[in-house]
Amino acid sequence: MTKSGPPWLALALLEWLVPDSSAIAGDLIERYEERPSRQRVWREVVAAIVFAWRNPADDIRPLRLVDLQPADAIERTRQFDRRDKPLNPTASPLAGIGGLTAAVLALLMTLVVPSAWWLFGASLLAGAVLGLFMIARRSRVG
Repeated sequence: MTKSGPPWLALALLEWLVPDSSAIAGDLIERYEERPSRQRVWREVVAAIVFAWRNPADDIRPLRLVDLQPADAIERTRQFDRRDKPLNPTASPLAGIGGLTAAVLALLMTLVVPSAWWLFGASLLAGAVLGLFMIARRSRVG
């Protein structure tokens, strides 16, 4: 006489509809081997599916690459926003461009298009005026 296993359709539905159901399926198979009851297997599979649909996981990392709870992730994000920003000692708006590179670019601009200095000066003046306007507006609001 061949021994029948638990209902394969119930286990397939459990695997398909409930995320991370391998532990539940293993427990169902163990219980079925101890005391075979197809009705109990179906009842527990339906209960697991209903529970999974009523209580969806609030996991913000669906791939679960790192064990990180959502509250921990939110707190780490808040701490990241509070970190001091690194200072740029060269005062260059472009990363990797220091004083020597800026001097070479200024020399090239002078040799190739000397009239571009007027545009450069006008943009510096407009930036300073805009900065002062933003400072005045922030001090009035705060």
